[in-house]
Amino acid sequence: MYFKHLLLISVFSFLIINSNAQSSETGGWLFLSHTQKVTDKFDILTDLQLRTADQYTYWKNVLSRTALNYNLSKKHSVALGYAYLGEWEKSDEGKEYTREHRIYQQYQYAFKHKKKEFSLRGRYEQRFIKEESVLFSQRARVFASIQAPLIANDDFSKGLYVKFQDELFLNVHHKDNVNGSVFDQNRPYGALGFRASKKLDFEVGYMRLFQREADGDINKDIMQVMLSTSF
Repeated sequence: MYFKHLLLISVFSFLIINSNAQSSETGGWLFLSHTQKVTDKFDILTDLQLRTADQYTYWKNVLSRTALNYNLSKKHSVALGYAYLGEWEKSDEGKEYTREHRIYQQYQYAFKHKKKEFSLRGRYEQRFIKEESVLFSQRARVFASIQAPLIANDDFSKGLYVKFQDELFLNVHHKDNVNGSVFDQNRPYGALGFRASKKLDFEVGYMRLFQREADGDINKDIMQVMLSTSF
């Protein structure tokens, strides 16, 4: 039911943003994700993303993120984390660098059905965006994904898989400090991957990112390479 609701919201967002988009961009993302088990209850979550833009011609963003994750059960977990986003924007004077600090809270429900792996996640962010001054806003994110084996062994510890996911971003507080809209982003994504073991996934995928800006909507065609590890 949750996946159906998110799919309807995503399709609705796709129609609105795609019909009003004023510009488009093409880029690539390198996404490194690691989960480090500390105890049966606690994990350390870390992400690193390097993003290019303008037909892959320059580095636009670097995003680093870490969190302390608490496992309520095998399926439910909560986390408290921090993220840093650095961004280079082209201007007449060259490149301008802005930075953003985030504190976030997260809930995740992950489960398996037969060989398929499902994940639902809600994240609430407090954003501190440094430009001429520090601008504060808060954003909610809703994420859903399914990962299904194509050619794999019986317990899906090794083999080829496909992944489909979507994430919806909503500005819920001080939206005028970002783009002036409740809607912020939508990120539908599909990928083909290889699971080398239960601790290592590698995938290549495509994301059609829709982003609302104060001066107009943007469509972004993103090719992503992702490496996920867990120890």
